Parts: sequence; structure tokens; C-alpha cells
Amino acid sequence: MARFASTLAPLRHRDFRRLWAGTFFATAGQWVQQATLGWVVYDVTGSASVLGAVLGIRAVPMLLLAPVSGLVADRFDRRYALALSQLLMVVISIALSALLAFDAVLVWHLFAFSVLSGVSAVFDRTLRSTLVFHSVPRSDAANAVALNSIAFSVSRAVGPSVAGFLIGAVGAAINFAIQALLYMGVVLAALSVHATPPSARGKNPAPALEAMKEGLRFTASDPVARMMIVLGLVPPLLLIPSFSALMPVFAADVFKSGPEGLGLLLSAVGVGGILGGLVAAWTARYDQTGLIQTLALAVFAFSLLAFAMSPNIAVAVVFLAIAGIAEMVHHTVHVTTLQMCAPEHMRGRIASLLPIFPAFISIGALVAGVLADVLGPEVVVILLALTALGVVIAAWARSTAVRELRMSRLIAGEK
Repeated sequence: MARFASTLAPLRHRDFRRLWAGTFFATAGQWVQQATLGWVVYDVTGSASVLGAVLGIRAVPMLLLAPVSGLVADRFDRRYALALSQLLMVVISIALSALLAFDAVLVWHLFAFSVLSGVSAVFDRTLRSTLVFHSVPRSDAANAVALNSIAFSVSRAVGPSVAGFLIGAVGAAINFAIQALLYMGVVLAALSVHATPPSARGKNPAPALEAMKEGLRFTASDPVARMMIVLGLVPPLLLIPSFSALMPVFAADVFKSGPEGLGLLLSAVGVGGILGGLVAAWTARYDQTGLIQTLALAVFAFSLLAFAMSPNIAVAVVFLAIAGIAEMVHHTVHVTTLQMCAPEHMRGRIASLLPIFPAFISIGALVAGVLADVLGPEVVVILLALTALGVVIAAWARSTAVRELRMSRLIAGEK
């Protein structure tokens, strides 16, 4: 009971509660969007390559604008910046809903939607992360990230199933209209936060370009931050594309289960993520942060290997749930570690690295989609998972920073 109370400790803080509510709205919109957009693209084109390309193009704004989002987080009012980023999602969701309703969608519309949603996402992730870390004491940071992960996973569990049902029942246009309402909820939640931490501008702030370079130099020179980048790239490049890009292909061509099957597959990952958030909060008692991340990535890879060899959708759902657990444990510990190793005055710029990781999901999705057309989705998932295992084993064997990483030192501001 005491441990459970500790997990919920961040909810004592008003601003965190408001941000947490906004996370539910944002992630619900995201997962309704992903399931619906993926199905629409594959339905219109019948091509896994185009599906991967539409998802992959999100990487362009997320990579190019990540440093800018960090600078905005360190120098401007994060509440208003977060609200503006989500207002963009409201506008483009309404626009795509109207195009679908009038049967006027062209392929370029889907690419444009993906690009603009990437612009919104890069600012959302950076600004939300910095606001969360400043809404709770440092000792509660890991549990705050775990609660955010649970919110993310609850939405991922429910959103795709709802999206899959609505695609079959009333069509995709309604789904994008629902997204607009959800993102408006994020806008209102962001504006309801009472206070933001003082600006990092100071009296004589460094020029914007130099400030961004400072954050990159720290990341490149600090051994903990550097290895967090390496481990953080494994899921988006090699593991997550298996269910972010290829699930429509598995649902339609491998398991022959239609949109309802797609919702079931994606929701299985979300259910696993809910459990993973609870497991992540439980693992906060263990000091060996590097070991926890390494083991979580290994379980993630093995579960996807088993998924690719599943004889039917029922077995596949079980292994996707395990993958969701492992993904969320790694994500929670990784986000906490990366932000806590950063100096206070550049927290926003270090947090701006977080949107880069999902940007690489888009790159991984593009590669996975192209390879799936040539090799088949099962073979692609197996190859990517084996590659991920090799990278994780090499990182553990060669990096002292990973093997010696301890949460107690991060809380104390040490390494």
C-alpha cells in the first residue's frame, strides 16, 4: 500500500494533475489518428511502401524542429506554446475530416497531414516533458513519468479499438472529427496550468544558435546522455515500427481480420503498456537503472520475434501485450534518466531530444514498409528484432556508463 501511495504521489500536485489530464486527451487523439490514418492510407493505395512513406515523412519536421522546440521550452511560456501546438492539430484534423466526408482526399493530403502533425508533435513532446518535470519534486520524477506512461498506454489500449470499430461503423471522417475534440481538450488543459518555471533567458541570453549548440555539445560529451541516445534509438528504429507501420499489413494480409483486427492488435500493445507503466513504477525501487533499461529492451525484442512467428491473431495479441510492457518500462526509465542528467538551465534543450526518438519511428516505418513489400512482414519483424538484440548486447558490454548507472545518483544530481 505504501508503495502504491508513492506511485501516486505526483497527483498531489495540481499542475501535474492538469498536465496528466491533458496527456489522456493528447494520447487518445494520437492513437485514434494512427489507427485511422494507417487504415485510410492502405485502403486508398494498397501499398505498404506508401503507408510507410506517409508515416515516415513525419520524421522531417520532428528532426529539423527538435532543437527549436527545446529553445522555445527554455525561453518562452510553455503553457501557451503547448496550447498552440495542439491547436494546430485541431485545425488539420477538422480539415482532413471534411475532405474524407466529401470523398475528396488525395494522397498528397495524407502526406501534408502527416507533416503538420509532426510539427505539432515535436513541440508537444518537448514542452509537455519539461512542464511535467517542473510540476513535481525531483524525487517524484520517475513516478510522474510512469503515470504519464500509464495515461499514454490506457489511450493506446482504448483508442485503436474505438477507431477500428468506428471505421467499420461510420467511417474515417468521424474519427478525425473526434480527434479535433480531443486535441481541444489538450489546449484547455495546458492553459489551466497555473504557473510555469522561471524562464531560462536570464539578462543576457546566448544567441539562439549558440544556445542550441550548447545543448548538443552537452549530449555529445556527457557519457550518460550519450548512451541514452544510443539506447533510445533502438525502439524507434528497430522495434516500434513492427507495430506502428506493419499492423495494417498483418491485420489485412497475414491474419485476414480487417479493421477490427487492426484495432485489436494495436490495443494489445496498449494493454501491455498499461501494465508496463505499473511495472515501471514498481522498478523505481531498484537502483540499477542501466540494467533495467537493457533487460526491458531484450524482452521487447524477444516478444516481437515470437509475434512474427505467431500462428494466429490470438497468440499474436499475447506477445504484443508483452512487447507493450517491455516498451513502457524502457520508455519510463529512459525519459527519466535523460532529463535528470541534464543541467537545470538547459532542461528544455535536452528534453528536445525526446521528439527525435519518435521521428526515427517514422524512418523505421519507411524502411519496414519498403522491406515488407519485398520480403514479407514476418521476415522484416524478425530481422529488425535480431538487429536490436545485437545493439543492446553490444551497448551493455562496451559502456561503463550504462552498467554503472544508478537512479540514486541522478536524484542527488550526481552520475
